[in-house]
Amino acid sequence: MKYFILFFLLIINKNIFAFELSCLFEEVHQNGDSHQGVIIIKDKKFRYQYFSHNLYTIIHKDNLSFYVQNSDKTKFFKINNNSEILEGIVSIIEDYPNIEKEYYIDRSTIKVEYSATKKIIKRIIILSNEVNMSVYFQECKNSDIKDFYFSWSPFWDYKY
Repeated sequence: MKYFILFFLLIINKNIFAFELSCLFEEVHQNGDSHQGVIIIKDKKFRYQYFSHNLYTIIHKDNLSFYVQNSDKTKFFKINNNSEILEGIVSIIEDYPNIEKEYYIDRSTIKVEYSATKKIIKRIIILSNEVNMSVYFQECKNSDIKDFYFSWSPFWDYKY
């Protein structure tokens, strides 16, 4: 009986500390361009997937970031340069649930805005010399996310 209770407590603790989230997003650039997609987060891993066939999917895990072309999902490329924004997203995820209102990484500023009614992020503002944009998050939900969605090879399609 005591082993059953211990097993039960371990399962409860795993679920309490697990951070698994999926949200639709709309990315709006200063020049008026916009793109839609989905972001999924599990612990310190995330996947930022554009819906457009002409764009790509970014996968981050184990301190590595890769992108996969949505038009040819057999090819993946490591992200080495201009990764300040990715570092900012990683910082926000690592700080959960104590997320700061602003992050400064190299030459970029990332601001976080919360919804008025819930304690969830509604928008992230990214300001830098290279890019100025807002990312709006919608329909966020806690869900069970499988680890294979954070693989770039083989690549698995994620449907929201």
